[in-house]
Amino acid sequence: MSRATSTVVDVTLFLLFVGAAAAAVVNGATVEPPDTANPAREGTELLATSTASVDYALDPAGKPPEWATNATASHQRTAHGTLAELFGEAAMSRVHIDGRRLSTAGHDFEAAVANRTKARLRDWNHRSSVRASWVTYRGAPVSATMRVGERPPPSAEVRTATLTVPSPADSVRAEAERAADREGYDGVATVVAGAVVERLFPPEAARLALESDYPSNRVTEARYRRAGDLLGTEALSVQSAETERMNDDLTAALADAFERDMRERFDSAAAAASTVDTGTITVTVRTWSR
Repeated sequence: MSRATSTVVDVTLFLLFVGAAAAAVVNGATVEPPDTANPAREGTELLATSTASVDYALDPAGKPPEWATNATASHQRTAHGTLAELFGEAAMSRVHIDGRRLSTAGHDFEAAVANRTKARLRDWNHRSSVRASWVTYRGAPVSATMRVGERPPPSAEVRTATLTVPSPADSVRAEAERAADREGYDGVATVVAGAVVERLFPPEAARLALESDYPSNRVTEARYRRAGDLLGTEALSVQSAETERMNDDLTAALADAFERDMRERFDSAAAAASTVDTGTITVTVRTWSR
């Protein structure tokens, strides 16, 4: 298995789950069948088979505490995987709730992955762009995207191909469809919210991070507080509350938001459930003539 190296804080940062959850992309990714007439499919194969290591630093908010020793060095991390894996991981570090970013601690990781991907595409000798996207369900207020490369001119003939890699979140469409039959919109919303929070804040990993030293504790505290602010929960008692309790509060708030959105967006709970896709990241390659 191709896997990224990480510490417990990386797990809570949601940066490196894809490499941990997926088989090597040649096994774990789904690539469209080869088509010599479509160079974009060649691009997806390139991403699925090219491996890379990227060095990056976490970016916790604020100054380090006075007692922290060698704080800068403690931020350094290395990730290894295929470009498809790394690009999916970088997209997931950009999770947004209602258009507002959950965490900025992964900026350096995203930049490192973007630079490595662009360099590989330049070697490929095609004008191209790559976009990774993760959606909890169609049009949901929680999503993640990342894009690198040029934008094609309006007159260009653009070829497109996709590959998919497993996301760090569980695939819960079947569970959501069963919940739609039993509990309607509320059931679907609760299932999806639970899957999202479980992976944004894995309870045991988050607990260990909160109990560890800087910068792990700082990043995790900020992530919990930001999620509480974005979801409109009462202030989370991060210093004293158990992670399971905080996760329950966040899940309830997110489920309420999802239910309201689903009622406005879909004619039925079953229709909403049919679009749930928490378990997949889609990577799209676009190419055009120079």
